Amino acid sequence: MRRALGQILSADSDSTVGLRQAMSWVLLAAGAGLATLAWVVPGYLTARGFPLDDSWIHAVYGRSVATHFRLAYNPGIPATGATSPLWALVVALPHLVASRVDVVVAAIKLIGLVLHVLTAVLLLRAFTVGARVAWPALVGATLVAFHPDLISGSASGMELSLSTALAALVLVTVSAGSALPYFGVALVAPLARPELAVVCAALPAALYARSDLRRAMRFVGSAVAGTVVSFGALALRNLAVSGLPLPATFYAKAWSGNLPIHTAEYVGFSQLLGQFAIADSSALVGGASIVALTFIVRPGADPARQRAAAALLAAMAFCAVSFVLVRPIDPGAFYHQRYVMPVLPLIVVSLPALIDAALGFLVRSRTGLAGARAAVLVLLVAALLVHAPVRYARLDNDARNIDDVQVAEGRALASAPPDHVVWAVDAGAIRYFGSPFVVDLIGLNNADVLGPGAQTFLDARRPRFIEVVPQWSALDPPSSQRLRAHAFSPSTPYTVTNFLPTQQHFLVRCEAHVGGILQVRGRAFAFSCAP
Repeated sequence: MRRALGQILSADSDSTVGLRQAMSWVLLAAGAGLATLAWVVPGYLTARGFPLDDSWIHAVYGRSVATHFRLAYNPGIPATGATSPLWALVVALPHLVASRVDVVVAAIKLIGLVLHVLTAVLLLRAFTVGARVAWPALVGATLVAFHPDLISGSASGMELSLSTALAALVLVTVSAGSALPYFGVALVAPLARPELAVVCAALPAALYARSDLRRAMRFVGSAVAGTVVSFGALALRNLAVSGLPLPATFYAKAWSGNLPIHTAEYVGFSQLLGQFAIADSSALVGGASIVALTFIVRPGADPARQRAAAALLAAMAFCAVSFVLVRPIDPGAFYHQRYVMPVLPLIVVSLPALIDAALGFLVRSRTGLAGARAAVLVLLVAALLVHAPVRYARLDNDARNIDDVQVAEGRALASAPPDHVVWAVDAGAIRYFGSPFVVDLIGLNNADVLGPGAQTFLDARRPRFIEVVPQWSALDPPSSQRLRAHAFSPSTPYTVTNFLPTQQHFLVRCEAHVGGILQVRGRAFAFSCAP
């Protein structure tokens, strides 16, 4: 390893490291990152649940696959709220072998961490020529393995690490030069995160369009064909279940937020990406993107640098699409950050190669180039070390907030009869831990709530309980005064979002013969309590 470090700091841009030695560096970095997480916030891996209520929605679908062999939200009733059906299948595995919640949660986190390590290994493989790895690729893959945002995110219960592994696999497959396997990867990738279809199309276009147009067209065609088959199969299922071709989540979330497109893009690239270590420098990423463009338009460039350039540009395209679909109205929240994290490894792994290319152009002396490389390496590592405690503490507190509020609310309904009905706004933990039938008033898991027949659907499912979340939902004043409510509040400062009114949830017991109006995100629903 000392020899590899010496090669990294040398002025020889062609210096390489053996694949086995490079793999040791990556695994060591991943282990160090996990050890740092366990040391800074030991409870995040063992005592906490997940930092998002959406993670519990994935767990609901995973449990349904394990028990009923179908994607369902309420038991036995197919639903279209799973935007990552492939992750639901993965989450089903712990539910097949364990029933205790703590064991299932620990297994889901372990699977996520393993997939994170796989992501770093795949990225290393994408830049391997023969059995040798160029040192910029080694640095990039090592930074990915140790990256605190990726490590903590992989244990979040979300589909992040599965998506990052598939994004890395896209880069590996497109670099291999065969279009048929690429079709398979392009078919599977959107099942983990739909926006990965952008990466599947953009990567070969950026990599081959200038040097080999025929190959570029063949790969882009494979990407489009795989995406059409994947989306087409999902659309047929969605139509059969809900009458809508896209997942209910799309209709409830996409285009949401009051940010114009140009503002969403500005906030996304300048503020949301700024939450991630290494990617938090707009000047650095912007400069690297310019360097990347020079490799795309210049044929005959170094293949490893061309792959790095294509990876960065594909990641930028992914982010641009994501910021339009889900407007980053709260860029500091993990809720919004997780939408672009599938391509964070592509950004991180590409930067060392592109920075090195720029240094080679700007610094002419061998001594100066070695010194510049050493300085850049120190700065990149320091950025991760400084950022790690902050990121780990933040997600640990987010998980504590969710445990205090959403999970506690769900556990309070564990003893309620299954034929009772809950009208809910935050629909993850309340369904996973609670026994009653849950109506998701946002419509993420009940497409019937999205259309004009919403009131008819609700009238047929009169509530015994109503969840009220300030800023999202509210009862009319007379009903609010007549009905009893139990408040669930966080025990630590609220960090899940910057919308502080949502930190407190109220579980209202709906008494017989009481009716009124419930406001939910600008919509008004009449309710009549179940007898």
